[in-house]
Amino acid sequence: MKIRPGKREGSILWAARRSFLVMQATRAAIGLALSLAFLALAGPPDLTESVAMGLLVSPLLFGMLALCALPLASLEWASLAGFAVLIGYLSAITGGLASPLIVWLALVPAEAALAGERSTLMRAGAAAGAVLVVVAIFQLSGALPLSRLAHPGPWLTAASMLAVIVQTAFIARAIQKRQSAADAAASRGAAMYRFLADNAMDLITRHGPDGRITFASPAARSLLDRAPESLLGAAPVTLVHPDDLRVMQSAFVEASYFGRPAAAEVRMRRADGSYVWVEIRCRPAQAERGQGTDIVAVTRDITERKAHEEALVDARDLAEEASRAKSRFLANMSHELRTPLNAIIGFSEVMSHQMFGPIGNAKYHEYSGLIHESGTHLLELINGILDMSKIEAGKFELAEEMFPLDEVLQSAMQFVKVAADRAGVAVAGKAEAGARTIFADKRAVKQILINLLSNGVKFTPRGGYVDVLARRGADGIEIAVADTGLGIAAADLAKLGKPFEQVEGEHVRTKEGTGLGLALVKALARMHGGEAHIASELGVGTIVRVLLPHAAVETMREAQAQDIIPLRGAA
Repeated sequence: MKIRPGKREGSILWAARRSFLVMQATRAAIGLALSLAFLALAGPPDLTESVAMGLLVSPLLFGMLALCALPLASLEWASLAGFAVLIGYLSAITGGLASPLIVWLALVPAEAALAGERSTLMRAGAAAGAVLVVVAIFQLSGALPLSRLAHPGPWLTAASMLAVIVQTAFIARAIQKRQSAADAAASRGAAMYRFLADNAMDLITRHGPDGRITFASPAARSLLDRAPESLLGAAPVTLVHPDDLRVMQSAFVEASYFGRPAAAEVRMRRADGSYVWVEIRCRPAQAERGQGTDIVAVTRDITERKAHEEALVDARDLAEEASRAKSRFLANMSHELRTPLNAIIGFSEVMSHQMFGPIGNAKYHEYSGLIHESGTHLLELINGILDMSKIEAGKFELAEEMFPLDEVLQSAMQFVKVAADRAGVAVAGKAEAGARTIFADKRAVKQILINLLSNGVKFTPRGGYVDVLARRGADGIEIAVADTGLGIAAADLAKLGKPFEQVEGEHVRTKEGTGLGLALVKALARMHGGEAHIASELGVGTIVRVLLPHAAVETMREAQAQDIIPLRGAA
């Protein structure tokens, strides 16, 4: 995309073109005057002289081309080369080295000075010298044509010199204008930079290759409570906290000797001896690599940011300590609770089975069964809380192995059979050919199945169903558990899967639980590199799909190509 120059840049470019146009017009006017003078002195010109007169006014053509979009540098060089050839041609037909026009060759390098480039000046000087040598060679070989100005008088030579002086004066004036414009621009730039440095909130400094300060902006008073003059010549060792000196020196070496921008966060000493946290961003003043160069640095106060960072670190440490304390508490409490619970469960089971003889009263037998059931339920809750705590602390480790999924599925269904029979809910499930053997953590997979089946039985009315299907798909092993339960509102789906979150409603308010079931399922699925998705509709049912992408071990040939079959209870 072509970038158009701005208004200021455009005015500078037009000024250069206007100067070139004025120079060419002046040269053409002088050429016209000389042509008229020649006609007055020598009479009508021949063909060679007519060509010369036409060439004298040809600079006007270059001036008109300057009004077009042609590059000015190319026009300047073409004009200089053409001017040198023109002078050589005119000198050759007006007496060679004795021609009063030969002195015009001095104007060629003088005009080249307007271009402002050393290469242009050197080429123009070489062109003028080459033309002079060619004229001399032609004159020595006698190949120059006869001139009607065989004996030019001193007045003609003086007129030619006067023309050179006038043209030189114009050139000098143009150079003077350009230099004045450059000086004014430099002055404005210096004033602007001084204004910015004086009013910047950040400290701007310039350092030598050894790090010593050679310039400091007035912001030194607000940042370090020091006068800028007092920092001149100061080395980093006198300004930076000893523990941060190496960091600052590394940044300076990076900028000074490797030519790359660098940054450092250090503590700088204030006038009262206290320290302030600052961020220093430095870059080389000149783009030179391999040798030391000056550095420009911008220093900003970051004390407030550092205070926030320290507060965040302290908060993180407190949170980690609280998490460790929670883990220790849960571990101790689980041990303390499990010991009496195991005894309660064991003794109540002995009493329920009347292993040492009949109890005598049917109520005692019923109560022992309730004690056993309540103790088992409480142990499950404790185990769930402890597992969730281990997962959150990153202490839960998978023990992956190959095992028959269909056996684990049957064991999980047997686990919830008693509760399902009491609730009047039918439970069924199967593992398809491609998913009968998988590679995963056996205990975790069983926990996933038990939690999902328990939830399905718990929230399915009497006469409903809970179906389980495990199959191998393109993305791995998928376990889907569907029920014909109460369903979940769309607004409540986002809550599910978070620890201790439960759906509130008149139909579920009386259900027992901690809200850890689905949270454990999702956490265990993620530990296997998978995920769990919940789809539900009020009054229809719920489907939970658990994907284990790395669990498949049987060939895809054994997996069925069709999608998962529709399960009772949800669309």
